Amino acid sequence: MGTYVSIKIGNFDFLTYKNSFGGLLFPFSQRNLTIKESIDEDGEIYTRRYFTLRIDYLKKILDSYGYSIKQSKIEFEKLKNEKLEFIQYCLEDGDGNTYGLSYEDVSKNFTYGNWRKAVLKYARILAKDQYCSMCNDYKKLNKKRSKVNNIAEKFVIDSLPFGEGYWGFEDVDFEEWTIFRVILDAFPDNEEVTLDYTDLYESGWCNDIPDDEDYNVPKTIILTEGKYDAEVLCKSIELLYPYMSKFYSFINFSEYKVQGSTNFLTHYLKAFIASGIQNRVIALYDNDSAGLAELVELKKINIPSNFRIMHLPDIEFANSYPTIGPNGEECMNINGRACSIELFLGRDVLSMNGELIPVHWKGYIDKTGTYQGEVLKKSEIQEAFVKKYSTAIKNDNHIIDNEHWTEMYQLLECIFSAFD
Repeated sequence: MGTYVSIKIGNFDFLTYKNSFGGLLFPFSQRNLTIKESIDEDGEIYTRRYFTLRIDYLKKILDSYGYSIKQSKIEFEKLKNEKLEFIQYCLEDGDGNTYGLSYEDVSKNFTYGNWRKAVLKYARILAKDQYCSMCNDYKKLNKKRSKVNNIAEKFVIDSLPFGEGYWGFEDVDFEEWTIFRVILDAFPDNEEVTLDYTDLYESGWCNDIPDDEDYNVPKTIILTEGKYDAEVLCKSIELLYPYMSKFYSFINFSEYKVQGSTNFLTHYLKAFIASGIQNRVIALYDNDSAGLAELVELKKINIPSNFRIMHLPDIEFANSYPTIGPNGEECMNINGRACSIELFLGRDVLSMNGELIPVHWKGYIDKTGTYQGEVLKKSEIQEAFVKKYSTAIKNDNHIIDNEHWTEMYQLLECIFSAFD
């Protein structure tokens, strides 16, 4: 017979595998696991084993992997023509009629907007366990009509809940996680998805606690200009977005004595490209003159689709930041000229005696036509961040949602959306 395990929202199993987790553990980690005693319908005590994850967290995970709303639109348009090749079969009822609809009628009506609207509508119905009455009424009603008002809705209905295919795409290969990302928009961000594997374990198909390899996913490798950048990003992801930490990895500069600099980052990037690595790779340069000069040079080479080359984003308070140069002290826009990772550690960390620690202008970069700048007192700034980070950890992260983490949130959001 076998045992099924599913990702559920409300009362409906939206993604299902038989006799194993399949790929269902992709978005989960050990931190999402709960094992506790529960009471069944007969009043018997049993041990329940399940994972939970907030919908807004799952959206961010799927978006970062490219299973985004934007990608769902691209896939729909690509697969629509393939779907329409089966149109006569899809439209025929038991008498061989096509409801008076022509191929052109269906093509015009079968739009991404109509399909997405139908998916959201019936996802809510299924989650509330109201499918049978509402959907059956819909089918009966359309049998009496000469035309179907919304053919996209018909395709969705005919595939639910036990029909062939997945949400209207039984004839073509539409990525399930991409469709599931659309489904998630039907529900509040603070609602949870659940993966209950109690029956799977009781039937002997998995261990009490899943093995480490069950959680494994291809990680996105983030290449940085140096050791400190990697350490800050790794710690910040774990602190601010702990549910995203399993999806990213960094070069271990310390253990393997790897050198770091703008030039070395370009060297590592080219080596990764030349190796044909299949992981997604993000090369993250400083938002300064030297970093942007490297980006100019990298435009000359072919970059594979699994690579993203980016620099630290522009930040608002850097539009007018204190600097020291040949003309003395003045506030200037240092975006694209002097923004290293330190500028993303927070205004509190960058301030001393109530004043922002200034940037010191250095050499001139011909490729960008700008001077290169560097914030002073880097060691003091880094020490202040260690204290700030340690305080946040000790306080169970209760102080992180404030203005002093704004720039780090902005940077991490850029990283997460690199492949969207």
